[in-house]
Amino acid sequence: MKRMLCAVALVIAVTGCQTTGHKITQIDIGASRDQVVATLGRPDSVRTIGDFEVLNYLDRHRTRVSMGHTDYAVVLLDGKVSQFGPGQVRRDGLRSVVIDSGVR
Repeated sequence: MKRMLCAVALVIAVTGCQTTGHKITQIDIGASRDQVVATLGRPDSVRTIGDFEVLNYLDRHRTRVSMGHTDYAVVLLDGKVSQFGPGQVRRDGLRSVVIDSGVR
């Protein structure tokens, strides 16, 4: 019985430690804002660019040398996910936005 309780506690601890980068793969185009928040949690910041609502999430990485991070963005149009991924959101013309990962 003691081993069973330890195993259950370990499974709960491991599943609770999923990173934002892993959780964001569970988001689908067309998902609602409520589904995004249920999956990823409360966003670190929210902003509006034209008709788009942008939810920003920060995934922190701790190493021995430094603490880095990766920014993830979820772009909503009419309350539904239109795009998501790592990077910062910027305007792309008058009526569209794009997630710029900064990698060239």
